[in-house]
Amino acid sequence: MKLNRVQESSLLLIQSDARFLYTLTEIFFKANKVRTNFITMSLPYIGIFVDGAAKWSEKIGIPGPCLTEKEKCYYTYLRNGHKISNCNFDEFQNRLKVKFEDSEIYFYSNRSLIEKIIGHFNVGTDLYNGHFCGNTILCAMYLPFPIEHFDNKGSWIRDVSIVAGELAAYFGCKDFPPYKYRKEEIAFHKDYHFFRKSPLRHSSFDHFCLFSILCSINFVTKFIEYYLVDEVMQKFKFAYLQYYYLCDLIKSIREHCNCSFEMDSSLYSRPFRNCLAHYGLGQYMLEEDIVPDDPLKGLTIKAFGTNYLSTKVFLYDCLNGFVEQIASVIF
Repeated sequence: MKLNRVQESSLLLIQSDARFLYTLTEIFFKANKVRTNFITMSLPYIGIFVDGAAKWSEKIGIPGPCLTEKEKCYYTYLRNGHKISNCNFDEFQNRLKVKFEDSEIYFYSNRSLIEKIIGHFNVGTDLYNGHFCGNTILCAMYLPFPIEHFDNKGSWIRDVSIVAGELAAYFGCKDFPPYKYRKEEIAFHKDYHFFRKSPLRHSSFDHFCLFSILCSINFVTKFIEYYLVDEVMQKFKFAYLQYYYLCDLIKSIREHCNCSFEMDSSLYSRPFRNCLAHYGLGQYMLEEDIVPDDPLKGLTIKAFGTNYLSTKVFLYDCLNGFVEQIASVIF
């Protein structure tokens, strides 16, 4: 099938995400100094790839791998994880609290003898270069079943994950090497009992929610950004999806927490977000808008009038500035 320039650009973005998924798999098997939940923290973005690539190929008429109904439900749930802040702060807090309480009940009920004496852990955190880049409660929110079922869901997750590999292979990840990454650098996990002993200044669930937002942002701006050597478009894409929903959430954070958090919203654009989340460049871009050697094929120029790197610098400044505001409150 002959694709036009816009469709070819969408295909290249899909292939880039396929290669990123291939890279995550290699890191998991070969980078033994990375002992974190980075795969689980990546689940929303894997969901975006699988759901979006399958729908795009079907729409275009490319006979790629098809999803079963079970797989469609699973990957729809995963992709919605990137909308974790697509609600007000009260709703976000309630969702997080359910998983937090599940974790406390589960780990309290399964304490070892030594944990009964010295205390148990209920939250695992991921650290890279001194930055918190994930936590197990966020990871639990990304999966569609209770924490107590995690131990016996391994084979189920394996079975529904096969199609992700099939899609990545179909779109050419096997034809390219994985992206370069810093194999010798260390990323590790550290367990805590919130709130008996934790890195937070106060035993406040408001602060734990802010901590989780900080972890979610840092996963992209600190871990993905620096652990991967190549300037891959996922560094921008994942950061922008964080930014887009935080622009909606920040007002309710201020109201709920009685704080003065701020973030520049001048990059907020629903059409731009849709192109990143659904590969649907044809709804926004004309053939003459395409910039072939640009990581996002000219999307930032079309939307904001600035090139990819300039827009990325501004985007990261917004997110890192927001993280600094959170850190000043909770640590």
